[in-house]
Amino acid sequence: MSSAELSRFLEALRNDPRLLDESRTLLRNPDAALRWACGRGYLLTPADIQELLDSDRELSDDDLEQAAGGDIWPPP
Repeated sequence: MSSAELSRFLEALRNDPRLLDESRTLLRNPDAALRWACGRGYLLTPADIQELLDSDRELSDDDLEQAAGGDIWPPP
């Protein structure tokens, strides 16, 4: 991911499950996703949105646990 703004956006998604849920719905409509991100202070480009759409990567279980603030059980 080349855009520093896209990286900042992804970090916010990892840290806020509510944003993650909203984004998953909006990414189906790239124009709406751009407006939504802009309204939250992220200046993404259409190419950034396309990169998100093209990526098959889902957040891993570890990413989701961190976003939800969960603990790893049993501890390592």
